[in-house]
Order: sequence, then structure tokens, then C-alpha cells
Amino acid sequence: MHRLHRRAGRRGAVLLTFLGLAVGLSAACDTSRLLDVTTPSQVPVEILDQPGNAVLMINSMVGDYQCALGAQIVVEGLISGEMSDAQLGAAQWDYARRTANTQTNGIYGTSGCVGPQGIGIYRPLATARFDADHAIANLKSWTDAEVPNRTGLLSIADLYAGFAYSSLGMSLCEAAFDNGPAVNQKGMFALAESRFTDAIANAQADSVKFAAYVGRARVRLFQGNTAGALSDAQQVPKGFVLNASTSVSSSRLFNRVFNVTKETGYYTVAPWSRNLQTENGQVDPRSATDSTGTKALNNNSATTIWVPHKYASGDDAPIPLARYEEAQLIIAEVQGGAQAVSTINAMRASVGLLPYTGATDAAAIQTLIIGERQRVLFLEGVRNYDIERFKIPFNPAVGVNFPVGGGTYGNTTCLPLPDVEKNNNPSLGSGFVASTTGS
Repeated sequence: MHRLHRRAGRRGAVLLTFLGLAVGLSAACDTSRLLDVTTPSQVPVEILDQPGNAVLMINSMVGDYQCALGAQIVVEGLISGEMSDAQLGAAQWDYARRTANTQTNGIYGTSGCVGPQGIGIYRPLATARFDADHAIANLKSWTDAEVPNRTGLLSIADLYAGFAYSSLGMSLCEAAFDNGPAVNQKGMFALAESRFTDAIANAQADSVKFAAYVGRARVRLFQGNTAGALSDAQQVPKGFVLNASTSVSSSRLFNRVFNVTKETGYYTVAPWSRNLQTENGQVDPRSATDSTGTKALNNNSATTIWVPHKYASGDDAPIPLARYEEAQLIIAEVQGGAQAVSTINAMRASVGLLPYTGATDAAAIQTLIIGERQRVLFLEGVRNYDIERFKIPFNPAVGVNFPVGGGTYGNTTCLPLPDVEKNNNPSLGSGFVASTTGS
């Protein structure tokens, strides 16, 4: 996959790029977009290897990751049960049926990030990862005289490389990079951590630094470095959020969740994930859902489409990349006990929810954390990895009949290396057997 991508890049392939990079990045901690985009255009990849086009290179890199993130959220949402298939096309049944881990030649490895059907995940994230590491290599080889604000641009490349490795680690059991050997999830999180560390060191703007602290706290937590995760999460100020630059101007910039639900009617919020409640029986506004009143596309059962309220405003509804709330959840998970309750109750109070008043033993706090993460980070691409790491029971259970296209629900969490990588990566060899455990 990566070898083919590099070859295409050297021979004139085009990448969608986004104009209007905010080189003077804001240090504000309210709703923030690192890049505000205007009209997209296409340029030959070779142009991005020229120092005079460093800003264009960074725009392309960010755009590719943001498109890949939208695909990841939809694919992971289908697998985790946050969303369900609402139409009769078979293209993505293996996601919603949780049988994609048995289809290594499936669309998750070959398809791109645009379109309601046929959305891939490995190819878009692998492309975004390559773009980011390629940008890092270019910026390190150029000089400050050649590239104004070179260190600031390098910090953005570091940040998005961290995001890409983190997303790959949460979604894939294994991945491979630059024709190298297979890397498992913890290995990918370690690569993400190194990129986030570089982003913090090179940051010229608070928006980059705080986003990198959230990202590094996330992957440190996933690697079991709870002290490091806690320290990083505590650096993130209240109110901080970095959003993707979603836009109605191009399908690559759409809020993908809104696009595949309200816009096209292919998918819906799953019935068991609608209007999730706290243990007090209150509908949590952070995961509230809205009925569109419209029916699914080509669905004989006439399923009504539901959308997450957080994304209901349209194709330009912002998608968080890193924010204070995730940092607080990490703090609560690491500290546990009464401190976790205090942190969570402060978050609840800010949205008008009743406090948690239950037990504070380790098992009860883990249950509390799992529920809060499900609602606070609803449809942000993390639920499926939480199911894997916490060993949360599948819903619907394995073996239950899949109502749309036949068969029964499987046990997919992370996705194995796709055939497109195995067949094009000489380091893997013909006898390579991909892991489906992801550890």
C-alpha cells in the first residue's frame, strides 16, 4: 500500500489541497480550528516537495487526515454499534455485521474516504500517515531561510502524524509503514507518542501544543503509562478544543457522519445508541440524537434516519480532533475513586446533568468511566477501541441475526492487515499471517 502510494506520488498523482492556512495560529482556548479552509484545488505531488510550497504541503497533509478521520468515525461507528446500516447495498455490511475481520480483501483496505458507500479506513489513514511523515522529512531537510515559520509548520506535521498513527492504532490490529514489517497497536501508539512529543517541542502556538498534549495523553494511556497520561492531560486548559475544518465546499471536507445519515440516508444512529442516558435516567445532551423524519435509502423496512445532535447542523458541523473533555476523562480514568467522581461531576454540571452518587470501588468507577466516554466522545472514533481495551460485551451479541443482509453478528474490533498491504509489501512475505488480536 505504501510502496504504491509513494510510486504514485513520484509520478504525478494529485492530492486535494486546502488553501488558506492560518500561519499565525491562534492561542485561544475556545472552539478552534487549526486550519480554516476555503476553496480546494488539486496539485501534482511533486510540487509539494519544493520548499516554496511548504504551506501547500501542510494544507494537503491536514486535508488528507481530516478526510481519513471522517471515514474512521463512520467505519468505527458501524463496527462499534454507534451506527447501523440502514440500506440494502452490501458494500459495508461487514462493518455493521462485525465480520470485516474475516474479509481481508474487503473495502476497508482499498477504498477511500469519500462517499456514503464503499468507505475505506486503511488506505485513507495510511495516506494521511505517509503525508505527515513525508512533510516532516521535507521540513527537516529545508532551512529557515527557505521556509518561513519552518518550525511552526514542522510542529503541525508532527501533530498530524501523531493523530494518524493514533487513529491507525485504534482501528487496525496491525499496520505496516514504508514497506516495513507489521507493527501492532502498541507499536503504533508508541510511534504516535514520539510524533506528539516532537509537536510539543516544536510548537509555536498553544493550539498545537495543547492538542499534542491531548493526543499524547491518549496514546500514553493506551500503552499503560498512566503517570505520563495524567501529567499530559493536566496540561490542557478548560475550554480547549481543536476542530477539523469541515466545510460544505467539497465532499472531502464534509462532516462524514452528517453526510452518510441525514444527507444520503445510508446509515443511522443505531437504536441502542440513541439518546444514551446516565445511571440517573437522564438523556445525556453530549450524545443526544435527533430523528430526521426521513426514511433510509432503498430500505424495504423504511427505517427512519437518526443523527447525532452534535453533528446535526450540516456538512460543516465541527468534528473535535482534541479537546479538554477527553483530557478530563483521561484524568478521571487514571485517578479513579472519589477524584474520578469529582472530575466527572464537574463535567456533568457544565451540561446540566445530575451528579454521580454511586460506589467508588475500582469496578464501579470503570463502569462509570466507560459510560462517560461512550456519551462524551460519542461518534468521535474511539468507542470501538474502548470496546476492545475494556472488553465491553458486544451489542448486539455475537451470533444474533444481522437484520439487513443476512448472516449473524461477529466479533470484530480491530481490523487485520488488508490484502492490499500484504500483497505489495515485500517485508511481509508470502507466508505472513496477520494477527487479529491487536495487542
